[in-house]
Amino acid sequence: MLSSQKNGLLRALIANSTVISLNSRTLLVCVTALLALSLSIYAILNNQFSAQHAERIDQLLIAKAQAIDHKDHSGHNHAMAMTPVYYHSGNIEGAQGTLHWPKDCELSQAPSESKIQRFKCENGVRLHALQAMLPLEDAANQTITLWATHIPNASLLNMQVEDILGLTALVLVISTLCSRWISQSITQPLGEITTSAQLMAEGNYDWRLPESSIGEINQLAFTFNHMAKSLQERDKVIRRTAYKDQLTGLDNRAYLTLALRERTQSAREPLSIVIWGIDNLDNINEVLGHDVADKVLVKVARKASRICQENLVIARLEGNIFCMLLPRELLESMLKKHTLKRMLHGSLRVQNYQLDIQSHAGLAHYPEHSQCPETLMRRAEIARQLAKKTRQTSIVFEARLEQRSANRLELIAQLRKAITDNEFCLFFQPKLNLRTNSINQAEVLLRWNHPVHGLIAPGAFIELAEQTGMIRDITRLVLKQTYAIITLCANQNIRLSVNLSAMDLEDFSLIDFMQTLHKQQPDASRHIVLEITESAAMRDPEQALDILNQLAAMHFQIAVDDFGTGYSSLAYLKRFPVTELKIDRSLVQGADLDTDGQIILESTIEMGHIMGLLVTTEGVETQSEYELVKKLGADYVQGFWLSKPMPFDEFKLKHLVGNHDQLVQHL
Repeated sequence: MLSSQKNGLLRALIANSTVISLNSRTLLVCVTALLALSLSIYAILNNQFSAQHAERIDQLLIAKAQAIDHKDHSGHNHAMAMTPVYYHSGNIEGAQGTLHWPKDCELSQAPSESKIQRFKCENGVRLHALQAMLPLEDAANQTITLWATHIPNASLLNMQVEDILGLTALVLVISTLCSRWISQSITQPLGEITTSAQLMAEGNYDWRLPESSIGEINQLAFTFNHMAKSLQERDKVIRRTAYKDQLTGLDNRAYLTLALRERTQSAREPLSIVIWGIDNLDNINEVLGHDVADKVLVKVARKASRICQENLVIARLEGNIFCMLLPRELLESMLKKHTLKRMLHGSLRVQNYQLDIQSHAGLAHYPEHSQCPETLMRRAEIARQLAKKTRQTSIVFEARLEQRSANRLELIAQLRKAITDNEFCLFFQPKLNLRTNSINQAEVLLRWNHPVHGLIAPGAFIELAEQTGMIRDITRLVLKQTYAIITLCANQNIRLSVNLSAMDLEDFSLIDFMQTLHKQQPDASRHIVLEITESAAMRDPEQALDILNQLAAMHFQIAVDDFGTGYSSLAYLKRFPVTELKIDRSLVQGADLDTDGQIILESTIEMGHIMGLLVTTEGVETQSEYELVKKLGADYVQGFWLSKPMPFDEFKLKHLVGNHDQLVQHL
């Protein structure tokens, strides 16, 4: 316990007195200093005024003497005209005996260059006298004396500079003493508080701060004491639960890291770690609530614990992520007996719900993949992420995976910069109208004009843009650039198709953005087709239907892209405001050589027509494929057979100026 016996003398004298707040002490010093400053300023100004007044009297006497000398009796417009000036024919000694000369006057200042003498008289009267010579023809005597009197400001502060400096020094001394009193009242308790904080940082809570004579310090000491007591109690709880997960009862990340470090330092056999996660836990949480999700975590933990042995550590790292540390030999046995697979997959019954658990694992081995515990866990997590993405039960870490992860992070940073610097450009792939044998549509395709790698196709970055949410910004960039050229395309009766991602169909802010563009160019929407994939539309059909209806109300046409690759419901597809069906290239390629494929393609085209939709066949690359889709009744054809995607300048030259049908003249 800290003691208060080391307090200063001043603090000891007031220790038993009434508690004085720090604000009151500070206010006292400030008022004292302010009072001293005010008095000093007032005294200086008062002395300065008196000196100026005396100087004006000197000027008055000189002016009077000059007026007499030049026989000027017209008077002078002088600031001191109301001050009486007395006249005596004779010198100053003679004037001292006259009636208007005050009594008991003593010379206070020797004659200056202006020959004016200053006297101090009784009752504080000040006298200024000037002895002047007159011409002989104007006076019997050669010498005259002029004088005037005045009384300085009758103020207690009519002090000399020395007195002012003395008063200021006195007040400063008093202020310094008061400041020292305050500083001693603060520094001592603050020193004790600093010591207390250092003790708390070291984990020592067995101390208490003494009371202080300053109210604020006293309250701070009480708060510190209460905090120390609370921390002491909390520290006991933390020490009991530092290495346990409170929900599942498994070990936590801290214990796993400690165990991994100890095992690797004293390893006598190869070790492995397995990191896995409940990948569909978010869906369970969203649909059934937190209680069910928590019980799923508990049951998964119990299921994993049933295979636990003495030389195996199972921990919950965070959220839905678990980790297991075990000897390599045991892991190989679990893989051979499919024990790990049974742990990762299967169903659980929770509150009358039979839930299917989807998990994927990443494996890393010691010492092959790393001898550092943190690196080993990070590499196992990289393998888990890939297993989750590729939907494999488990994947063992490989060196190439880490480079792939690093490249992904670099690409994310470059992609964000590309959006900011507008490094994207548009390419256009024409679509041939098989009814009119002319080109009146084209699909807008995106390219990344990378400053180092040149043009990059969307397949290299679109998936990453969707995963990071940057696809929204990219969609808006494409739409802005499309609107910039749509008038030129409309003049040639060419419609442009723009792709929307799955995230765009979940983003209601897209409607606001499109409405803004629509207000600027109301007729442009009639020449734009918005393409959506059937899988994107089925992620949230009701929300997608709402957004598509609002877009259709602005006169945008809607096309379903890559039809035949997903599992869309025809009932939902019928409800959507769709005007065009684009059959995926997987149904077109090879159909000319495969009877079954031809039947499927023909049925799909016929179904689209029955639903009242235009049908476009994508990916047509050969003459025979073109002849087949034309024979089966497709409305549009698109693919390398017709044209590869081209930059805008080339597209403009071929299709937006002159004879834009020149590409199909050979058909």
